[in-house]
Amino acid sequence: MIDIVAFALPILTIGFFVWFFLRMRKPRKKAVKDDPATRLDRAVWAWAKVLSSKQGALNSFRMARVEMQLEVHMPGSPAYQAKTTWLVEQDALPSVEVGKEIALKVDPQGPQYVYPNGTWAKSLE
Repeated sequence: MIDIVAFALPILTIGFFVWFFLRMRKPRKKAVKDDPATRLDRAVWAWAKVLSSKQGALNSFRMARVEMQLEVHMPGSPAYQAKTTWLVEQDALPSVEVGKEIALKVDPQGPQYVYPNGTWAKSLE
């Protein structure tokens, strides 16, 4: 029994070191960071037509919650529909009525993420 352990221990140790060094040489895949700030940073300019718009009551900051169905036109891709919810300033509410066209930003890796292009609204993800 001692002979088997004395023979197997060095082989197992060498096998472990070979496995360890081969594993260390392999490049590791970096995890893709996908949080709201990263999506907004990689968003590109686009425009959309408001197909439907449902406004909520104004809050104490004079902003209303607006749920919209948009027809998004992003450069280099066909138009598509997206739903989004934004907090919109009271003065900008006429800009998000049905039939209006608005400038926005869209994440090309996640086209469902649609952001307002300006400080008059904030996206609620």
